[in-house]
Amino acid sequence: MQARFIRNLLVFCFCMVFTQATKAQNAARIYVEPDGWSIGTDFGMTDLWGDVGTKSIIDHYTNSKYTNKMCFMGGLFGRYTVHPCFAIRMMLNYGVLYATDQWNYDKVKGKNLAEGSDVVQRFLREQNAKDQTFESTVLFELMPFRFNPESKSAHRRGQLFFGAGIGVFHFVPYSTEGNSNTYVKTYDLHLEGQGWGGDYPKNYSLWQPAIPLAIGYRWDIGQHLNLGFEFMYRYCFTDYLDGVSGKYVDPPAFYTHMPATQAATAEAVADKEPYFNNAPANTAGNLRGNPGNDAYSTITITFSYKIFARNNRWWLP
Repeated sequence: MQARFIRNLLVFCFCMVFTQATKAQNAARIYVEPDGWSIGTDFGMTDLWGDVGTKSIIDHYTNSKYTNKMCFMGGLFGRYTVHPCFAIRMMLNYGVLYATDQWNYDKVKGKNLAEGSDVVQRFLREQNAKDQTFESTVLFELMPFRFNPESKSAHRRGQLFFGAGIGVFHFVPYSTEGNSNTYVKTYDLHLEGQGWGGDYPKNYSLWQPAIPLAIGYRWDIGQHLNLGFEFMYRYCFTDYLDGVSGKYVDPPAFYTHMPATQAATAEAVADKEPYFNNAPANTAGNLRGNPGNDAYSTITITFSYKIFARNNRWWLP
């Protein structure tokens, strides 16, 4: 179903682009964007940058298991052009984030699993993480080659742009139980003792702020339609986006703070090593992750339609 949806979306977008390009052949077009509103949509793949997965960005994208479970995000946006070089975009997106320690498989083939290197430790840990994520973002866009609207570079259809802003997102974290393929919600499992008081870490909120940073390239197709390609990175202020942050807790502590059934689930999610590779259980206090804030990113295609194609160029004398 997901593949069919993506295929149909691409066909629709191609038809829109072809229609607008045909209309533009016999009409005068102004490619320096006038002020006013646009509405659009974006869709693309997501990446989760946290404690789970690979340490290297190159390994993240090149490992042989990366494409086994690709996840996506999409949504709608409104964009207001203030000046040809500056616009404000307001976005609402929904998607899924995913990461797994299995992405380290290529690096451990042929290695001694007792050697203790970072990549081996990640592989043996066997953690995975999935988040259902909803975000709201305000992004300020800058097109550097349109500072001077009368310059030759400003009239090019294709324009590089940069973006920065502020956002807020809600996430629901999941992970698998033991060596099963069944995902369970992890927030109420207190996998590292969050919220138990004493020396345990404080609980965290499922609503979090983020700082989005973007770079992309956008093509003007006539006065109305716009096509873009964009990479956007969101720096987060939580280390629990993937449910992994600090240290392992003593398994009996789960049964002290939670009902037995819930505690058994938490124990099987918190430490998966005993279920794989004949590995022993981790000792309470051992590092389960690397403290430090998580992040996530998207690589998307954007389409937008200029509602008012008026030639209001207030910046000219």
